[in-house]
Amino acid sequence: MSQDEVLITFPQGLVGFPEMKEFRLLEPDGGYPLKFLQSTEHPEVSFTCMDAAAVKMDYEVPLEESVAQVLSLENPEDALVLLLMVVPADPSQATANLAGPLIIHTKTRIGVQVILDITQFPLKYPVYTPEDEVRLTFPAGLVGFPQLRIFRLYEPAGGYPLKFLQSESEPDISFSCIDVAAIRPDFEVPLAEEDAAVLALESPEDAMVLALVVIPEDPRKMTANLAGPVVINGKTRIGRQVVLNTDIYPLKFPVLADR
Repeated sequence: MSQDEVLITFPQGLVGFPEMKEFRLLEPDGGYPLKFLQSTEHPEVSFTCMDAAAVKMDYEVPLEESVAQVLSLENPEDALVLLLMVVPADPSQATANLAGPLIIHTKTRIGVQVILDITQFPLKYPVYTPEDEVRLTFPAGLVGFPQLRIFRLYEPAGGYPLKFLQSESEPDISFSCIDVAAIRPDFEVPLAEEDAAVLALESPEDAMVLALVVIPEDPRKMTANLAGPVVINGKTRIGRQVVLNTDIYPLKFPVLADR
């Protein structure tokens, strides 16, 4: 489901809206992991949702047989799992509903809302917490975006090692990224003299190294760009994207592949 807009059919509707069977699933350009479900019958009704993997990487939905039959899922990789969100005036207080996930068969575009035990799956799971946001300065911007100098770095609650870089001047531009140490503990960034001068790292322990991530329809096939790591001085919060040799450092390193 790579298109910006697709039609999804929910044969049983959604909780509280059983009469609404068809929805448009929209993902704004650069808006990952946010998506929007808009009713085709009642366009004034829409829901904000988020890829479950971006909120909680270990989140798994137990499917009852009746639900599995409606979806006719033969391969788990064909399932897209979304969480409905409540986004208040302060987006940093957004919560996700882990008790009512939406499971969508990406090939048939049939969806079902699953109802889970709220004692195990909270209705209001915090997506961000105040300490999860830091403000970073990139004097040279990022590759392809030299004009963007200030970013907010978010880490979804329970979503480690995933993080999100959002431009402060152009909030519609954001990047998914991941702590490189979580996928390649032996990864080292050779800093050129200019890179080292900008970062002014007093100790290697002060450096946070992130890799930009491409998350396809199946989040389990996400890849990380190890050829363009983002290095951040944790004390000064100055960042720089370093450009490395692609013959040595892969542009598409599998994040979740068995290694």
